[in-house]
Amino acid sequence: NVQTLYIEDNAKGINNEIIDKIFDPYFSTKKDLNGTGLGLYMSKMILEKEFKGNVTVKNTKEGCLFSLSINKYN
Repeated sequence: NVQTLYIEDNAKGINNEIIDKIFDPYFSTKKDLNGTGLGLYMSKMILEKEFKGNVTVKNTKEGCLFSLSINKYN
């Protein structure tokens, strides 16, 4: 049984040139602000390994939509 949480914002979305990279380790758009690029990567790894889940992102008309799915009976 999979439970899914959707989180959507209205901040104009993520640049299409980088959207496929945002879950990569050490990828950051905030290097000038000491960004490490590990936050989204670690979140994805925890969901996949510990909860047999998944996280995805896609742009919408208003912003972007994150989908976090967790297997209820992992």
